[in-house]
Amino acid sequence: MSQIDKVIAGRYVLTSLIGQGGMADVYKAEDTILKRTVAVKIMRSSLTGDPVYVTRFHREASAAAALSHKNIVEIYDVGDENDEYYIVMEYVPGQTLKELIHKRGALHYVEAVDIMKQVVAVTAKAHSMGIIHRDLKPQNVMVTDSGVVKIGDFGIASIQSLSQVTQTDTIMGSLHYLAPEIARGEKASAQSDIYALGIVFYELLRGEVPFNGESPVNIALKHMRDEIPSVKEFNPSIPQSVENIIIKATAKNVNDRYQTANEFLEDLRTCLSRLDEEKLVFEYDDKEEEKTIIAKDEDYFTTDHQLVDNENDKKPNKKKMMMIAGGIIAGIIILGLLIYFLFFGGTSTFEMPDVTGIDIEEAITTLEEEYELVVDEDNITYEPSDDQQEGIVLSSDPSAHTTVKKGDSVSLVVSSGQYIVIEDYTGKDYDEVYETLTELGFTVKKNEITSEESKGTIIEQSILEGEKIDPNTTDKTITLTVSKGYSATVPNVYGQNITKSQQVLEEAGFTVKLEVKDPPTDADEIRSMTTYVVVEQSIEAFTTVYEKGTEITLYYYTTIPDIPEEDSTNTNTDNETNDNDSNTDTDSEDTNSEEEETN
Repeated sequence: MSQIDKVIAGRYVLTSLIGQGGMADVYKAEDTILKRTVAVKIMRSSLTGDPVYVTRFHREASAAAALSHKNIVEIYDVGDENDEYYIVMEYVPGQTLKELIHKRGALHYVEAVDIMKQVVAVTAKAHSMGIIHRDLKPQNVMVTDSGVVKIGDFGIASIQSLSQVTQTDTIMGSLHYLAPEIARGEKASAQSDIYALGIVFYELLRGEVPFNGESPVNIALKHMRDEIPSVKEFNPSIPQSVENIIIKATAKNVNDRYQTANEFLEDLRTCLSRLDEEKLVFEYDDKEEEKTIIAKDEDYFTTDHQLVDNENDKKPNKKKMMMIAGGIIAGIIILGLLIYFLFFGGTSTFEMPDVTGIDIEEAITTLEEEYELVVDEDNITYEPSDDQQEGIVLSSDPSAHTTVKKGDSVSLVVSSGQYIVIEDYTGKDYDEVYETLTELGFTVKKNEITSEESKGTIIEQSILEGEKIDPNTTDKTITLTVSKGYSATVPNVYGQNITKSQQVLEEAGFTVKLEVKDPPTDADEIRSMTTYVVVEQSIEAFTTVYEKGTEITLYYYTTIPDIPEEDSTNTNTDNETNDNDSNTDTDSEDTNSEEEETN
């Protein structure tokens, strides 16, 4: 029955199913009070009546809530409502490390080291508080789009102060990351977490786990007996110091392994500066190791031990060796069967097929008809993809190559279309970009400004280069700031000092050329001349120009010439004439006076 739109605790509205595990389902939800997206893990109703699972569920909340670290999924709330147990936690957008490996294959060793530093750091924090995770694997590690790692799923984490909840707690975790001592029936420890992290590191560098097999028994035996394959043989560019970390973390003998996660972390922090190391080698006595495998769980092999002991004094040495060998073989078989039934419950289990990269309809047909798995429509979610077209399966839960059985429910994440990745449009022509964006469904807003750039050139964009846009978003709007071209008004510098005028024009963006003007010959013009001031500019003041750096020539005088001599002579002659006229007038006055006296 679908729980979508159901409200938990009066505030958490379930919006979509995002994950399923053996004990609980995980939903994306909205916290209506704090207005934020959260993840809600709800125990399956079929388990709520089992006190073992209820205790384990509460233990998960206790283990996670006891930790506070930037790389741990944060717990917000815990409760139960109508016999429905739930944990409200931080919602981490992104993908699991397993999904990342499936999409990209082997990572570059620098990136792998960076991821492992984050994972090991949070593991060291948990170990310092007495918390053993017990199920460290890529499926439980989230990677955000910004590269931040978050570890979740403390469902089988063990706080050392708590009593054991089930008899099978000594053999937990996923087989591909199972430490040899766990397969032999020993309790989980910090070293078993470190072993699992070593396998995760190997998988990041290789793109696949070191041990695969036709059966769970086969995988478990490889962890106990086989040497970890060399990642340097796969990729010789990987430094030996990096491979040495894997060798030490996955040592069969716990005494050879890192004793603490902090030691592991310190090697990760320095490995890229220690590139010339010799390969780390641990020597093992195969016979002693075989005896250890049997001796670790006397309940399984008591009969064999007694038989061997009783025959010690009665049979020849050859017979004794045959009996020991028989005991070893029998012990391994019994141990393998125990692991097989504890983990997988019988012969109906098989490997989950890989349906990523194929059409959703084909995937459903394959899963339901060929493998008798269940794909409910409510368990199909759609999200944009970096590289897959609409309708292509991006991931599955359970993920490919993990163990499933007939009738198991499968969740699928399907591409709703490829992300639109915003380009850098600055410097490009507006009309061309407008056409491209409108075809992608964008509403393009144009903001024109005066600029030194040529008309129609894009100067700024409201959505930055590299941002990913969901193609199915209905309101896709982008604003482009576009140049309407350069324009400037020529200042009026006529009559101003030539040096100051040049400075004013250059600050306004013009190129200035100075030219000395030939002086005038007209006396009146000469009289009005001033040196080193602008007497003429090649482009008239207040003219609008449309190109930055337009050249303007300023003309000026450097010297004032003398007034021509002929102009000076004329002036003197005029003065003399005026004087003669004055004398004549005087003479005339004197003559008139004489005539008046005669009369």
